[in-house]
Amino acid sequence: MPDELRPDRSGVIFALEKSSPAAAAREGACIVGRAVDGEQAFERWEATEAFAMFVREGSLPVWRVSGDTAILLNPGNQDVPQRPC
Repeated sequence: MPDELRPDRSGVIFALEKSSPAAAAREGACIVGRAVDGEQAFERWEATEAFAMFVREGSLPVWRVSGDTAILLNPGNQDVPQRPC
């Protein structure tokens, strides 16, 4: 990941996780971006571009998480419904 996406700069921690952040969603590997500076971190260009890159790649589900809210941005190669945490 580029230096601009360090959590102290972007306000978001990106990780490859073994299971979905939403309790009712299908289990499996996914990419999760978690806001560390509050939901406004998702508006920064660094975070926006990183999410867009992961969505374009398309092989894994991509989640955006802030507090108790998880939003599925892309289901990847799986049919995973969007669910609250």
